[in-house]
Amino acid sequence: MSNAEAPTRDYFRRDQRSGISPLNLAKDCTYAEHIVHARGKRSQFTSVSLDLSNICDFGDADYKLKREVIATDGHTLVEHEALIAELRRVAKEEAKEDRLRAVQALRYATRRKEGLVSWSFDLSGIARKDLISWAEKSVQKYFAQV
Repeated sequence: MSNAEAPTRDYFRRDQRSGISPLNLAKDCTYAEHIVHARGKRSQFTSVSLDLSNICDFGDADYKLKREVIATDGHTLVEHEALIAELRRVAKEEAKEDRLRAVQALRYATRRKEGLVSWSFDLSGIARKDLISWAEKSVQKYFAQV
């Protein structure tokens, strides 16, 4: 089955009742760095999962990713399988420090059935000091509370 024929699967996020936690679009990190080090911190990615039961410790409210809005607005969903494949590649081919981080990220991402949203917002005209508060408002429309 090609990707075009693959069924669309739902991704979820567990977060605060007040809404999705803001991201830091100024912070540039790898997938593995986000998964291993960005927990409780902010990066340019948002973690999502195929299974809410695997992320129950991340907040008190459940959200469903609005995939169609993500795609329409030009953002990218890094599907679970693509994320795992990239982490495996890094674990085999990159420098030692990156390989070690990728192996740890593989364990976390596999257990959580994790995918990532890679945001592509136009940040022109937004002051760096305002990025986090702007991003907090901007990401809410991509998630629906369930």
